[in-house]
Amino acid sequence: MVQESTKGHGPADVRHDFVIVGGGAAGCVLANRLSASGRHRVLLVEAGGKTRGPWFEIPAGIYYLLSNPKYLWLYRALATEAYGGRETVMMQGRGLGGGSAINGMLYMRGQREDYDLWAQMGCTGWDWNGVLPYFRKSERLDIGGAEGAHGRDGPLRLSWIKDLHDTSWDFLRAAQEYGLPFNPDVNSGDQDGVGHLLATIWKGRRQSTDKAFLRPAMGRENLEVLTGAEALSLTFDGRRATGVRLRDAQGKEQIVRAGREVVLAAGALGSAALLQRSGIGAPDHLAQLGITPVIAAPEVGENIQDHLFAHLKFATNSTSDSHNRVLSSTPRMGLEALRWILTRKGALNMPTSQVTGFIRSSATARRADLQLSMRPLSFHLTPSGLKIDDFAAITVSAIQTRPYSRGRYRITGPDAVKGTLDMGYLSDPRDAEILAQGMLRIRQIMTQPAIAHRLREEVEPGPGVASIEALQAHLRGAASTVYHPVGTCRMGGDDGAVVDPALRVRGVAGLRVADSSVMPVIPSGNTNAPSIMIAEKGADLILADT
Repeated sequence: MVQESTKGHGPADVRHDFVIVGGGAAGCVLANRLSASGRHRVLLVEAGGKTRGPWFEIPAGIYYLLSNPKYLWLYRALATEAYGGRETVMMQGRGLGGGSAINGMLYMRGQREDYDLWAQMGCTGWDWNGVLPYFRKSERLDIGGAEGAHGRDGPLRLSWIKDLHDTSWDFLRAAQEYGLPFNPDVNSGDQDGVGHLLATIWKGRRQSTDKAFLRPAMGRENLEVLTGAEALSLTFDGRRATGVRLRDAQGKEQIVRAGREVVLAAGALGSAALLQRSGIGAPDHLAQLGITPVIAAPEVGENIQDHLFAHLKFATNSTSDSHNRVLSSTPRMGLEALRWILTRKGALNMPTSQVTGFIRSSATARRADLQLSMRPLSFHLTPSGLKIDDFAAITVSAIQTRPYSRGRYRITGPDAVKGTLDMGYLSDPRDAEILAQGMLRIRQIMTQPAIAHRLREEVEPGPGVASIEALQAHLRGAASTVYHPVGTCRMGGDDGAVVDPALRVRGVAGLRVADSSVMPVIPSGNTNAPSIMIAEKGADLILADT
């Protein structure tokens, strides 16, 4: 925490009205919207650098980006008994666009019930009808989608993923043979069924929030973007946030001041850590670290949630049934690169999934609680990152969309950029049971005639892992993160919530959080689209108060 007096500092001495910390998926949106009128001076601060170059254009470039630490924050999560005694590394985007520059490009809003639940938890105005206009505001979807559900003239270009591998088409048919209805728009608020994906891809190129929101605004005289600057702590005048203490790559420190507000958009881990380093958190924990508490906010860093993958890998009868041969062969990759350059199609024009579905884990489930993700390829993890398997195979995964388990993230010192991360994976036994049920349903889908003729055998976890109990034991050693941490700065209407429904940090003036950390409960699907929505709505809330 840094206290500074405002004596002698008139309005002319404050260079910026708004200082945004974090140039990721939410930060780029905020920078665009808060500077759009020209009336407000905006500074966007990002610890990483620019995200330019061919790997950020080609959708399949994700497999390079996720193995390049230059573009990643790497947080090591604690090993826990519930997670099979395994440590895991939580990767988050580093650089302009943040996660949207390196993610799987799946555009998924979640279910209407997700946001209606937020409203029931005291987040007034965040029900489905309250957030839908902000989803629409950001989007530009030229064709298709449920009537009235999508924006047609927003900055973020979206497209339907229908350039599918033959095996993916067969999976789509097999899921319907199994009994899942075809859903023409899983982003309409009603997810049940199987269907085509929307992706942040347009004309074969990735669409990050850096590209869609920030770059078009860079010519504005009232917007400044500062990269390579790490936020260390906030500055205060009493209980009002006045600015941010920064450190550049050379170790030089400076303070930037905000005349109106500081807005945190550093993600679930970055925003929670910055609040704690600034004296906003659990008082006993901060005092132990020698940090003077400014505001008692015990829930900062608590309530962390994430999605988990339960993968099944199937060897195929022919190399043509899988993309593995193409993606692991340099000559064939060269041909695919040429195809992408000429047509923007093919194996390189592929998000991390080609077909999605939403299904209920049991007859008693009130709504879909499992997401299915199908890829016409397979991979394994190595010390240097993801590596495509050297045999023909495909992967189908189950993802529990609303996990019960909760974790915690706490800093370890007053200047510690990272802290102790306990993701809490599978600590609630219901999570492993629901994921295991998802694996059983995938197996049933893969026996359907439309897809079965392409499959040679299940290689992971293998047919010997058959019972629910065996699958749950397998998951404790094999489930993997989807990299969707949220919830560490919970929004709510109660006094324990870190931020109120206007995203203002309770007990502090001039300070808000507008990113995935404010989600009280994780949405039913990928978190990039909801993070963009939070920034869109957050910008309107901020401007309404000015």
